[in-house]
Amino acid sequence: MYKKLLQISIILALIVVILGAYTRLGDAGLGCPDWPGCYGQLIVPDAEDGTKIDGYDRPLEVAKGWKEMVHRYAASSLGLLIIVIFFLVLAGKPKNYQSLSLPSFTLFFVILQGAFGMWTVTLLVHPVIVTTHLLGGFITTVLLVWLLLNQARRISSYRNVLSRHRVVLLTALFLLIAQIILGGWTSSNYAALSCGEQFPKCLGSWWPAMDFTRAAYLGPLGVDYEFGVLENSARAAIQMMHRIGALVTTAMIALLIYLYKDYVHLKVSLLTMAGLLIMQIALGVLNVLFSIPMLIAVLHNAVALMLLLSLVGLVHKVYKSSD
Repeated sequence: MYKKLLQISIILALIVVILGAYTRLGDAGLGCPDWPGCYGQLIVPDAEDGTKIDGYDRPLEVAKGWKEMVHRYAASSLGLLIIVIFFLVLAGKPKNYQSLSLPSFTLFFVILQGAFGMWTVTLLVHPVIVTTHLLGGFITTVLLVWLLLNQARRISSYRNVLSRHRVVLLTALFLLIAQIILGGWTSSNYAALSCGEQFPKCLGSWWPAMDFTRAAYLGPLGVDYEFGVLENSARAAIQMMHRIGALVTTAMIALLIYLYKDYVHLKVSLLTMAGLLIMQIALGVLNVLFSIPMLIAVLHNAVALMLLLSLVGLVHKVYKSSD
């Protein structure tokens, strides 16, 4: 039961991340201007687009409201599953020993993630909150995957990885997390098309006029950040930082795959990682060239999460086998 619930929760966490990306990319983050309901109801009001609901300044947009509410329903279901998983660990149900610390932190974290979901709405899609909420969805999935991996049989051959190669693995993981944060910052500041439909150039230049100071602008609370508030020079700087980050991260993961190629027992993990990396690069380029088509943009988020999980899985094999 414990292992099956973890598997279901991981699938649901992936769905929640995908729905979150779909909601954000569809500009539906404020489709319901309140939380946890939608215009004071548990479902989107049965009314026509543009209807003014008493007590709310924002007119109803039915499609955006449903995007937001379906995401909330899925996230709430995931939260309930994590509560059940916590109590199963408390009752000693896992086949292999699992301390209570990680399930407790996972439960705390998903509650915090729910709070960030609320603040995304109440603070009018503030870029810091939106980026943190995105990263929180990724971290929640990682925590659940780590719990599942703890139930797998440990293979002693994983201990043979050299110390310097382990450092490269952790460095690649750190850079990928930083790149995911940059991706969230790009999306939350509506900077994905700030270079136009051009790659690798930006606005017709290899190094256009950019405002890196404003690119790090956190912004005050209480301002409506829907569709962004930064000038294009700042958005172009964000986009270029994301591209440079992608280049550095790709180089580090490629180095990791090269250094680990002689560890035959890790071949499947490395092939999976390489395939996801190539796919992610292609999706990133296609996003720009085709003006952020919804399917490609959502896949770009999903594959980023899968790439992160592939690295986390490798970390678990290399480090947990040494316990």
